[in-house]
Amino acid sequence: MRSIIIKKASAAALSLALGASLLAGCAGNGDNEKSANNQTANNQTAATTDTKADPFGKQPELTVITRGTWSNPDAKYPDGQSLEDNAYTRKLKSDYNIEIQNAFVASDYPKQVDLAIASGSIPDFLTNLTYSQYRAIVKAGLAMDISEVWEKYASPNVKKVYDSNKELFDSMVKQDGKMYGIPGSKPLVDFLPVMWVRQDWLDKLGLKAPTNLDDLATVAKAFVEQDPDGNGKADTVGLVGPKKDGKLYQDMDDQNFSLHFDPIFSAFNAFPGFWTNGSDGKAVYGSILPETKAALEKLADMYKQGLISKGILTSNTEELTSNNKAGLFFGTWWNPFTEIGNSWRNDNNANWQAYTFAPGSDGIQLAKGGNAASQFAVISKDAKNPEAIIKMLNIKTESLDKFVSKEDRSVLSDYPYPFYLTYSLADGPALILQGAIDYQNGKGTLEEHHANFESYDPGANPIFDKLIAFKKEPYDNTNISAWDFSGDKANDFGLVYSFGEGLRPYVSGKFKWVNTLTYVKTETMDKRWANLKKLEYETFSKIIVGVQPIDTFDSFAEQWKKEGGDKITKEIQSTLGQ
Repeated sequence: MRSIIIKKASAAALSLALGASLLAGCAGNGDNEKSANNQTANNQTAATTDTKADPFGKQPELTVITRGTWSNPDAKYPDGQSLEDNAYTRKLKSDYNIEIQNAFVASDYPKQVDLAIASGSIPDFLTNLTYSQYRAIVKAGLAMDISEVWEKYASPNVKKVYDSNKELFDSMVKQDGKMYGIPGSKPLVDFLPVMWVRQDWLDKLGLKAPTNLDDLATVAKAFVEQDPDGNGKADTVGLVGPKKDGKLYQDMDDQNFSLHFDPIFSAFNAFPGFWTNGSDGKAVYGSILPETKAALEKLADMYKQGLISKGILTSNTEELTSNNKAGLFFGTWWNPFTEIGNSWRNDNNANWQAYTFAPGSDGIQLAKGGNAASQFAVISKDAKNPEAIIKMLNIKTESLDKFVSKEDRSVLSDYPYPFYLTYSLADGPALILQGAIDYQNGKGTLEEHHANFESYDPGANPIFDKLIAFKKEPYDNTNISAWDFSGDKANDFGLVYSFGEGLRPYVSGKFKWVNTLTYVKTETMDKRWANLKKLEYETFSKIIVGVQPIDTFDSFAEQWKKEGGDKITKEIQSTLGQ
């Protein structure tokens, strides 16, 4: 993933706010924390005394930095390069006097991190840590308070990314005003559900995109019964459901994926998988609330009527879209990289349009906010040159395009870069579409827009240029016919249509984030959560497909409470100070 924008599709993010996150779990460190603070003060002083704070300055002498990192046996490198010795590591040494040494390289990276924490010693820095690992490092007194070195050496653009989600990030990496880690940052737009609809099917049947649950049922029914593809066969489906190994909704553990029912749950003010405020103001698990039961009853009714595709969670339902047998699903902004791209290649007239689904009277879509900071980096309290580590983040964020040749980057991607951490502005990808819209409306010259993107990520400019070059007039016409994908331009369909159409609901729609109160995992969750999640998903799936009646929900809720749910709820409430 690129620094400010998203470069390409991948399973996790092609990659928000958290509600109340918790660093209180890091409290109580006692002597460990005091020792870490003393060592931190010494190292930060050494890093900053009598040295001009240049975020991109070359180290005055060769600086050796140790790290732990993933190993990927399938990774490919240009001839003569490797994970340890590649264009990135060479440039760091030649241009910045920074030499990288691997303390450990492992395919089981999380396990090795846990072992390092248990040993009481970590390398100079670690990236791609889970929140639990990050908290454990802080609690063990192994993390440096980087407040001063961050303030002095983080570049303006690095700080801009942090500040775009400052309240969230402060709540996660600061304790008593001290900063102990660097949060990975995913853009908000990744978590907004997009309702993708075949506009050409709507037009043929004289329908409009659904804006409420009744409309949704009407459109789905028409897509099933009125032969929208015109082949004379009853072979089309309504709403596409979750694919094999997919999920019914986003939760604390899994977000940022397609083919789910979150917008339908949200229509009932139901947020399963999240911790929300109950009627007494205390945390309660959304999956056991009456609103979730009501949403499940609606989904079961839609499934019974044949409005939802068969084989949910057991078949490759995404192929229905790819093969143009479906015209409606809830997905993500980058679906043109995947099934929508396949659909268009099979039929260049497939006119997929992106909408928000806001069934409320105010026209505002309620959307689950995902975990924008799901990964973290820490600097060891024993690191002698923490400023060199911050400089590596500056280099990545300011764009690696300026750092190594395009030829090397095309093979390397970003993965082997020593400070590999997703770090994006909250509105990152959407800024490119907004820039294109502004330019087409006469706001700013091409040079001014280029200069703007160049100031924080030159990689945005090629995408911006393609949006301008591929879009036909009138510019407010977003139909597929208003884009030029002729000839070689077809190769960029996924990129251009994702940024040009998939992001439109985020740029022009109305939505409100609903966030889980916490992502923390309690002691009982470590022991019971997997079984409770299995119980939840099996019960809900069976209710939707009609294997079990809706009243099964009540017995599920009671069983969930008895098998650890009540205890977990009390633990969560305690961590939130309730």
